[in-house]
Amino acid sequence: MAKLYCLRHGALAPNPEHCFIGQQDLPLAAEGRRQAALWRKALWNVPFAFVWTSDLTRCRTMTALVLAGRQAMPQVQLVPALREIDLGQWQGLPKAVVQARYPALYASRGQDIEHTRPPQGESFAMLRARVLPAMHQLALLCQGQDNALVVTHAGVLRVLLAHSMALTQQDIFALPLPYAACIVFDAADFLVC
Repeated sequence: MAKLYCLRHGALAPNPEHCFIGQQDLPLAAEGRRQAALWRKALWNVPFAFVWTSDLTRCRTMTALVLAGRQAMPQVQLVPALREIDLGQWQGLPKAVVQARYPALYASRGQDIEHTRPPQGESFAMLRARVLPAMHQLALLCQGQDNALVVTHAGVLRVLLAHSMALTQQDIFALPLPYAACIVFDAADFLVC
């Protein structure tokens, strides 16, 4: 059975104010590029029939660096459904500012991250409704094929983990998911979504 190597993009620039990032199109930091080089070495001998990535710069760059120097690679396909959760009006704002401007909504999100969404943004239920059908389509393409590389974001990976482990979205935040984390799923995990 095909495996889906789901890789979170590498590190971004330090964020001392704890700004909400979401779908901001930020580049990888030098540390993120170093992490990509480590994955290039670790995944060098893994055959990939497909390569899919979020269309945000940090994932496209991570993908290119991981695959650099490989021969006979499939074309990298951009999959906008693999984008990070949309944090709407909170994107780019420091956590303290969000808490001050939206105290009730911020508190509600802490209690029910599954259904609470920032203004003009997505809840995790909405993210799941975007990501799981896309993963189902990608898993269908993998049937009878080699592995696939999927480069995406922490929010997307949390949705995938919650689905495959039958956990609530709230519970999945207890699991650490650092920059450049790689989680390997069976493609079959997403044939039924």
